[in-house]
Amino acid sequence: MAEQLEDGTKDKGRDGGMGFAIGLVVATLVAAGAGAGLGFVLGPNMATPQQEKKKEQKPEDEEQQAHFKPQYTAPGTVVRLKPIIANLRAPFRSWVRLEAAMLVAGEAEKDKEKARDVEVLKAVVEQDITAWLRTLALKDLEGPSSLAFLHDDLTERARIRSKGLIREIIVLTLVVE
Repeated sequence: MAEQLEDGTKDKGRDGGMGFAIGLVVATLVAAGAGAGLGFVLGPNMATPQQEKKKEQKPEDEEQQAHFKPQYTAPGTVVRLKPIIANLRAPFRSWVRLEAAMLVAGEAEKDKEKARDVEVLKAVVEQDITAWLRTLALKDLEGPSSLAFLHDDLTERARIRSKGLIREIIVLTLVVE
């Protein structure tokens, strides 16, 4: 296969290329065989994530999976706040309109004294939200995480203001212009 050159030496150019190709084919076959062997040995012992989840599930969990799981189990009352309209700090002539509701611990509609307290609390929270919105700039309400931050901030302020009576502020609509 190797040709003899004029000076009496052999040409190794073609033999080197052929040897490399044969070596590459052999290495590929060895790697494929090792991978297939490992797959046959480990494959039956490995469970998919869906199979593991089914093993961990209890029969009662399967029924609850299709239904909504409530975040709060204790009784509560949802009280809708009046729409709040406020000017933003910046830019000039920008405003926000917020419709929200508050989740109050307990059942306010059954107890008249608690219902009065909730009405007073409702007015205080509306005023507090209005004052807080006026401190915001438009850039504070931009971006994908701004609604989550708004929700968290409003809920935290309401919990502090109500001494824990308000569990959560639910943002229904938010319009910024």
